[in-house]
Amino acid sequence: PPPTPTMGRRSLLLIALAAWLPQPACAAMTPEEAEANLPRVPQHLCCAAVGERREDVRAMLPEAFNHSAVRAVQCTTISGKDHIHRVGTACSYCLCLFDDGASLATDPPCCSLTNFGTPGFNPVTGHMTCQRYKQTFNLNTDSVRSCELRYDLYSFKSFATRGLPSSMGLPALLALIVAIAAVSA
Repeated sequence: PPPTPTMGRRSLLLIALAAWLPQPACAAMTPEEAEANLPRVPQHLCCAAVGERREDVRAMLPEAFNHSAVRAVQCTTISGKDHIHRVGTACSYCLCLFDDGASLATDPPCCSLTNFGTPGFNPVTGHMTCQRYKQTFNLNTDSVRSCELRYDLYSFKSFATRGLPSSMGLPALLALIVAIAAVSA
C-alpha cells in the first residue's frame, strides 16, 4: 500500500521489510516444512496451502480465546457444525479462492480482521482489511464470481461444552451466567 500521512516510521519500516524478505515457496518443501512456514499473522485471515491439491488448503485464523495466537485449519476436513462457525466461513472462503485459481502455496493472500468489512488496511502489517465479498475470475472457465467471507455473522467454535451432551450445553451456560450474576450482586 502507498504510504499515508498517518503512518509512522515503524509501520513504513515493517512494510519495507516485508516487501524485501523472500516469500516462502511451500510447494518446494516437505509437507512438514511447508506447514511450519505458513503465514501466522495475528488478527488476520490468511489462505495458504502446503501443496497444489485442494486437500492442502489451510485457513490461518485467530484462536477463539487468544486472538494473538493463530491456528491452521485443514479446510477439507471440517464438517457438520463447523460450517456455522468462523472456521467454516474462513475455510469456505479459502477453498473458493483456491477453486478459482489463486496460488495459495506460493502467494498466500492475507487480510486484516480488525475492523472487518470496512475499507482500509492494517497500518502495522500493510494487509487490506477483510471484506465480506472478494471478486474472483477463473481463467480456466472464464467465469466471475464472489467468494464470500461472513466472518461477522458467526462465532468461534467453543470447546467449553465438549464432553457434555448437546442438550446440556445451553442449560449449563445459563446456569453459569446465573451463578456469576448472583455472585456479582
